[in-house]
Amino acid sequence: MTDNSEKIRFWINEEAFFTEPGTTVSSLLKKSHGVEMPCGGRHACGKCMVYAKGGFAAPSETEQKLLGAERLAQGIRLACFLEAVPDGKINALQQEADGDETICVSTPSAPTVAHAAGMSPAQPSESASAVQSAEAAPGARLYRHLGAAVDIGTTTIAAVLYREGRAVGTMGAWNPQSVFGADVISRMEASLEGKADKLAAIVREAVSCLLTELAEHAGESAEAIETVIITGNTSMLYFLTQKDPRCLSRAPFEADELFGWWTIGEALDLSCRKADVYLPRCMSAFVGADITTAILGSGLTETDRIPGADGSRKEAAAAIDTNVSCGEMDGVSAARSGRSRLMVDVGTNGEIVLFHKERLICCATAAGPAFEGAGISCGMRGVAGAIDHVNWENGSWKVHVIGDREASTAEGICGSGVIDGVAGLLESGLLEDTGYLEEDVCFAGNVGLTAEDIREVQLAKGAIRAGMETLLAEEKIDAAGLEGLYVAGGFGSYMSAKSAERIGLFPQIDLSRIKICGNAALAGAVRILHDRRMEKEATALAERAKTINLGSSAKFQEFYMEYMMFDE
Repeated sequence: MTDNSEKIRFWINEEAFFTEPGTTVSSLLKKSHGVEMPCGGRHACGKCMVYAKGGFAAPSETEQKLLGAERLAQGIRLACFLEAVPDGKINALQQEADGDETICVSTPSAPTVAHAAGMSPAQPSESASAVQSAEAAPGARLYRHLGAAVDIGTTTIAAVLYREGRAVGTMGAWNPQSVFGADVISRMEASLEGKADKLAAIVREAVSCLLTELAEHAGESAEAIETVIITGNTSMLYFLTQKDPRCLSRAPFEADELFGWWTIGEALDLSCRKADVYLPRCMSAFVGADITTAILGSGLTETDRIPGADGSRKEAAAAIDTNVSCGEMDGVSAARSGRSRLMVDVGTNGEIVLFHKERLICCATAAGPAFEGAGISCGMRGVAGAIDHVNWENGSWKVHVIGDREASTAEGICGSGVIDGVAGLLESGLLEDTGYLEEDVCFAGNVGLTAEDIREVQLAKGAIRAGMETLLAEEKIDAAGLEGLYVAGGFGSYMSAKSAERIGLFPQIDLSRIKICGNAALAGAVRILHDRRMEKEATALAERAKTINLGSSAKFQEFYMEYMMFDE
């Protein structure tokens, strides 16, 4: 039994913790819930907000400046300034979008859902007009009036609402499960420790809020939504449906549920209670339904040119809408062509698929959250104030800050900026190919990268690159022979392919062959929504895919050690 006689009791989200007096609340949050501080706890970003009750010290001048009188009056404090006091209580808040809105992850009441960058529901998707000439026939759609598609990612949740074949709004929010850890493993541990109901409740609540707000912006009610397609990796669907994830956490790591079935909104406590809800089939314990639908959304197995094939950000963003018109495609036409294509979803759980000679081979690798901005000293999500691009030009750093802010006002750096920054450090000669960085580097103000940050990037890119090389080796394919390298995921839309290749994240191929797909998982869910044939197609794709277990692959271990280094 632990001796708590010299410790104090402190409450986080209605759970009791025993700790030493004076322990910072931010350190307790990071330890207990995996909460990351965008500024590294340097009292600079003002984003580690909590509701606080108890005998805490009065806010300092700096804290007052960061929060403002209105928030302080509401009982909101910053965790990095607070020290634990006997029976002090905090409820954690997760900072969203431009800092004006928050999601309370600790209460059962519906949170305010903020909008991820570029996904404001106030405006329909940029290319909503693209579907007007490509409306699916009412008989092909899985709904008559209102339908929706949702992608539950480890870091973010994205949703799109359609009315009679036309997109009326897209919206995103950070996955509030991040309070239990930035990665799948941490959340799985939380689930196995008896928090499965909380994991399910907060993600269902977040999805419900997205659908409700989308519907309201369209002048509709969430209850009028008839059909919802929800995709996500295997773990996310387990958490959503509150299934026991024990099988995913231990050898032989075989999922006892791969989904591919229908339920109703009421069974998942969604705001669209009467809606038919479809969960596409997963490929394996590690390769989920998001990859199944990403194959549909990207056109990986099809001969037609995919949206975003020229690498343009605008066209990639249009993928969700334009793919409504893809219902008439064969879906397996390229399987008869013998083409080789590789798709990678760069994220916390890096998922990779190789399409070669009618075969689909896939794997997943735990890359960690470095490319999401987490675990980096100045890391933050891709919102206003974050450096998203860095270039080394004529002996100095040129940066772009989201929101078109002055470089000096940068609050942190997001994943695309991290990749650019590492590429620039290699070009400048400040970073050796071994990963040695003699001293910390600032790109703008106090925002930059440290030697520890470089190590995190090495681990992440080494894991993803090794996974890619393992699949290529399995089929005895050289990367130079690939017809295309498909980059899926919202993060991939903002990442510089040139920088990714420079740091060794991608193999060296003609940049014209790198095809930016945007959120292909969501686009694939939209295809299912608008063409009932795609439900069977998705299941067929998942069933024929072969999954490589990297944990037992000697080739993967060899590649991992090799690609930890940076290319010369």
